[in-house]
Amino acid sequence: MGFKEIAFGLLTPQTNSPLPPNAYICYMKMNFLLALCLLGVVTAQGQSLYINELVASNNQDQMDEFFEFDDWIEIYNTGGITNLAGYFLSDDPDSLDKYLIPNDPALTTILPNGYLIFWCDKDNATQGSNHTNFTLKSSGETVYLTAPDGMTIIDSVSYPQMASDISYGRSCDGCPTWQYFNNTTWNAMNQELINPNGELLFINEVQSMNTHTIHDLAFEFDPWMEIYNPNTFQVNLAGYQIANSNGVYTIPINSPVETIIPAGEFRVLWFDHDLTQGAMHLDLDLLQQGSLQLLAPNGNAVVDAVNYNLVAVDHSWGRSSDGGSSWITFNVPTPTATNNLFIIPGYAVKINEVMAKNLTTWMDNYGEYEDWVEIYNPLGTAVNLSGYYFSDNPEIRNKWQIPGTFPDSVTVPAHGWRLFFCDADLNQGVLHNNFSLSNGGEYVGLFGPDGFSLVDEVQWTFMGADTTYGRLYDGDVQWVQFTTFTTVSPEASNGVNPTVQELHSTEWRVFPNPTMDILQFNGPVSARIYNEQGLLVMNLKNQTSMNVQDWAAGSYMIVRDDGRAVRWIKK
Repeated sequence: MGFKEIAFGLLTPQTNSPLPPNAYICYMKMNFLLALCLLGVVTAQGQSLYINELVASNNQDQMDEFFEFDDWIEIYNTGGITNLAGYFLSDDPDSLDKYLIPNDPALTTILPNGYLIFWCDKDNATQGSNHTNFTLKSSGETVYLTAPDGMTIIDSVSYPQMASDISYGRSCDGCPTWQYFNNTTWNAMNQELINPNGELLFINEVQSMNTHTIHDLAFEFDPWMEIYNPNTFQVNLAGYQIANSNGVYTIPINSPVETIIPAGEFRVLWFDHDLTQGAMHLDLDLLQQGSLQLLAPNGNAVVDAVNYNLVAVDHSWGRSSDGGSSWITFNVPTPTATNNLFIIPGYAVKINEVMAKNLTTWMDNYGEYEDWVEIYNPLGTAVNLSGYYFSDNPEIRNKWQIPGTFPDSVTVPAHGWRLFFCDADLNQGVLHNNFSLSNGGEYVGLFGPDGFSLVDEVQWTFMGADTTYGRLYDGDVQWVQFTTFTTVSPEASNGVNPTVQELHSTEWRVFPNPTMDILQFNGPVSARIYNEQGLLVMNLKNQTSMNVQDWAAGSYMIVRDDGRAVRWIKK
């Protein structure tokens, strides 16, 4: 029996009725693929399969067949026709068999030198075999392609923090080196397509003497310039150059999260000689008056240039309208925002408490343990936060706008609290924003309805699991670490500012004071104890005494649950 007899004798229609054209083509293709399998042409070529490209923040790049913008992974095949059924995809090294690719030849077969897309959207149960049961973290992680044994890693890649609609892929199909791509090459050959002459961009505003206008992530007030992108598409400043009389600075290509300017938006660049603080920190000085040039990636084409005037401290020199031809002095500079901004400051609510690694403490409305930020309203009237903005970067103040679709849900009661979840999951309601928090150090800011005016902000360096960083008392200026379930207080009071009692008070006695070993109370006490640095060191629950023999010498404060307090000294 020859090849033709094998191929066309395998699947024979059980009827003599003619097949429709499309059905006949599918029938022929299935026979052909099955014949190749029997002849040994289709084999599992594990070493020829590569994770080739991925997008972990897909806003408007590629839609799946359900018209959704989901994360995706592209597999590239240098071998023969291969059905990936039985292989696994995962983002967890402890669960390499996280997603089993089903046997669905139409969606799981990859041709020689071909590509196969898997959508990482947790929709595997309803949207098909090329949809996985996990999503990709835009903050960066490792993804794996594993053999059918569930243990042998065919390929993997650890990708860095990802910007919206920027892919991370091999510099050429199957190459060992990786890079960011401004143009994603979804289901196609990996190659970078850039305009060497640059896109239409404007130097929009300049401030040479900044003492209070805007700070960077290091809380430093440095000179800055603002670039405006008037296009209907985002522009990556990677490779562009900033030039003045002090030299030329080339913006790095390895940090698109910092260097992308969304359509119609603005980016600030800092003149501070501090390259350790990021790609937008220039190794240049900014004179109090002078000239600036924005050069294209080819280093020759001038994208924009400006001669700026001397202005007063905390004033700026900018275009009277974004991208316009006339320049004026701004008494109220607007870095990160339009030069035509109508200032709408927000009400004086407070960021009161933050949790950046929630493992077991507080569940959201979907039963998930997510990062959160608590807002406290010290005012006597409720405050509707619809239209306000949250951000994890003071240089991108309009990162997430609180929706106004359900105002009751985002209103903070008078003298009350409201919790917002930082889980990058906008599908879960108006209290869920588009970024997550890092317990290793992070910033959170709340900005007014104008997307610029600062309402409140906080920054921390480290936060342990199930601990929070919060104000010592509701709205207080001092911040402390809350470390136990009894003091972590989502949507509840951190405590009220205590009135310190005189030590001779008969209502509440703490004795002996000072003490070296045993501290006693004249009745059961439930309270918190803070050291001189404002750090919580112990919780008391209906105690009449405590042993402090091993405590460090110094002054301590016992704050009762009703907010009243006594200071005592350990000798």
